Amino acid sequence: MPVAAQQLLAVASAPKFRAQPLTFNPDKIKWLSAQSITEHHAIYGESINRLNAITEQLAQMDFAKVQPAEIGELKREQQAVYNSSLLHELYFECIGDAPTSPSGVFAQAISRDFSSFDRWKAEFAAMGKAVTDGKGMVILAYTPRDKRLINHLAADHATGPVGCVPLIVMDMYEHAYKADYNGDPAKYVDSFVQMVRWVTPERLYREAIRV
Repeated sequence: MPVAAQQLLAVASAPKFRAQPLTFNPDKIKWLSAQSITEHHAIYGESINRLNAITEQLAQMDFAKVQPAEIGELKREQQAVYNSSLLHELYFECIGDAPTSPSGVFAQAISRDFSSFDRWKAEFAAMGKAVTDGKGMVILAYTPRDKRLINHLAADHATGPVGCVPLIVMDMYEHAYKADYNGDPAKYVDSFVQMVRWVTPERLYREAIRV
């Protein structure tokens, strides 16, 4: 097949990413304002738009002619906005409107790997409060290799250790909390940890342990 035809085929098959809608009513969330949630969700939507633009640009490239620096820059940005989209989707799924606790095998795994649920909360919150530059995310993830849960800090929209499955994401970028907790991100952290919506993390954990 001629190179030109191959490139046209690549353009036609370039994936299109779509922003996922919120699965809760922002007006019911008392520890974050509806306006800040809506504006934050719009930022996530901008990441999806940028991801689509980069994907389309890559699909149309003639890689025999493109400069290495250009492809390197695009691929690094593509990874960042792709990870940002996934991590934001998980973050929004974790926003709850009432204090709850994990249940079933997921609750058992948290107690097994962190000694207790309260100790997990303490560590997760402490990690969030350690992010003092307004950039980063705190993630509870499952490691298939070690078959255990770990908390880790992620910067520049990295997802964390290789092979890990993120289950809970707490966004520590300023746009997540500044409008409601200006000057006191620690209160935002404490609210998030108390109000985690556990439905999605529990489902993701059950799926992960079956792989």
